[in-house]
Amino acid sequence: MSDRRGLEIGVVVAVAVAAVGLVSGVESSSREVISEVDGRAPVAPPRAVEARSYRDMRGRAYGPNAGLPSEWWKTLRGGDPDLFAAVAPQTPVDRSAALTRRAARRAYDGAPPMVPHAVDQLAVPACLACHLDGVRVAGIGAPVMSHPPQTSCLQCHVVMNDPRRGVVTPPLPDSTFVGLSAPQDGARAWNGAPPTIPHTTWMRERCDSCHGTGGLHGVRSTHPWRQSCTQCHAPSAALDQRAPVALGTAP
Repeated sequence: MSDRRGLEIGVVVAVAVAAVGLVSGVESSSREVISEVDGRAPVAPPRAVEARSYRDMRGRAYGPNAGLPSEWWKTLRGGDPDLFAAVAPQTPVDRSAALTRRAARRAYDGAPPMVPHAVDQLAVPACLACHLDGVRVAGIGAPVMSHPPQTSCLQCHVVMNDPRRGVVTPPLPDSTFVGLSAPQDGARAWNGAPPTIPHTTWMRERCDSCHGTGGLHGVRSTHPWRQSCTQCHAPSAALDQRAPVALGTAP
């Protein structure tokens, strides 16, 4: 009986010592650690990161963008553009400057434009955040994509001067390849008629990508409020490769 009594007392004493050690350890961890080296100021111990449950992780955002609202990119637009705003007169010089700027981001005439900024290749659909409807950020316009949304943007649009590669891109090999000619003024059926579309329309279904309110001055439409462009501007059968005789490829 005395042995059992002694065992119970021993267990109680061990539990009490453990509890005292736990309390003293917690209190000491919350105190400031004072460093006497080189007269530096007291250094507070680093705070432990609170563990999150899986349920909480599904419903919360983390990282530097955690404080941004859902679908934050929609706030970049700054309101819908004024479709009825007057467009300044555009001269042939303006048109030539716009076409020169357009060609600067293409490997050749007719090639998809290159991406002028770094992108995260693990999140390609993020391209839609700016290019689905078009935005202006810091005075720079992100144009509307001219084709239906795709899920593999970098399959066609290569990154221009990607800094992550860390290597110099070798020069292109000699080639006699010649791309399509740059689009010029469309032909008119008669004086005063709407001009035909001077380029192919495949993957260019959204005319407002270049000719809308966010387009370059020189190719911007004077009437962007009209949404059915091909009702007046007929596509070119030759450029869309629908007339082999016109192209001289008929057997």
